Amino acid sequence: MKALSLAALALAVGFAGCGGCTRTEEGPVKEISTESIVKDGDTWKVNFTSKINAPVDKVWEAMSQPERMHEVSPDNILKSELVSKDGNAKVVDLVFKLDILPPGFKVQNIRNQLQFYPDEHRIQQKSVDFKLADISSEYKLTPSPDGKGTILTFTQTSKDKSPLLVDSLQKGALRETYIRQVQIVNKVLGLDGQAAAAPTG
Repeated sequence: MKALSLAALALAVGFAGCGGCTRTEEGPVKEISTESIVKDGDTWKVNFTSKINAPVDKVWEAMSQPERMHEVSPDNILKSELVSKDGNAKVVDLVFKLDILPPGFKVQNIRNQLQFYPDEHRIQQKSVDFKLADISSEYKLTPSPDGKGTILTFTQTSKDKSPLLVDSLQKGALRETYIRQVQIVNKVLGLDGQAAAAPTG
């Protein structure tokens, strides 16, 4: 199977919520090594790290085609369509489902602008006309200390457009979105079930 992308999945749904609450800890699941989820007024600030058991170049290749994500995870990614491509920039329409959200919110539509920086192994992404939030994200790939794997660092700000859900559901949606991304990358790389915590120290 050709390389696919996790990038278009940075849809982490930022709703309204817990003004000023902070959470920083070791990851709650195998796909997340560390996480920080901070709510400041109407804006979520999120940071996740993960270790992927493949070299940086392979992970980068697996992140290069967001328009093909539906082929890897059709149950969760209901549509992934390339709208335009200009050099290292893409615009992708995505329809996705988050199981943690209540009826009426589970299925969301988003258009993402993505800018790829191959020399830096970095991707920047912004939402376009997303009804729930204005989202800006970045993915950065660096070699793991042993040189055999990749550390994925994901940062995001998500500014709410309207208060909709309690903060526990908001946090769950942010986390679930990211977990799906890591699962898709591991699946593309043939590493299903092999996600591991990043080494410490």
